[in-house]
Amino acid sequence: MRILFAAMFLCATPALAQPLCTEPQLPAPVDGAHVSPDQLRAAVTAAKGYIAQSEIYQSCLLDELDAARTQAGAQGHALNPLLESDMRLRLASNQRTREKVGTEINTAIDVYKKTHLK
Repeated sequence: MRILFAAMFLCATPALAQPLCTEPQLPAPVDGAHVSPDQLRAAVTAAKGYIAQSEIYQSCLLDELDAARTQAGAQGHALNPLLESDMRLRLASNQRTREKVGTEINTAIDVYKKTHLK
């Protein structure tokens, strides 16, 4: 809880020039036809971990955007539209990647079942 509060505080701190939100690392792709059960389980765990971290990343981006909006309002000007556009693009890109990771792991599971569980 302390870490989350600290992260939220830092996201809202206007003095920071660098964004705090770090996109999670993509899990390695897996070929369901050529994996062991342990490798498939590890790939599923990695995909679930990525998706969970991706949710945190997206929440962080939204918090960062809200903080920038609040800061701009407090300074008496509108939010830079390029900043908002950049955040929206990052959110959309990450969402597409999340969906791709989910689809890829589900496909690997299906291929594994068809290949190994005949």
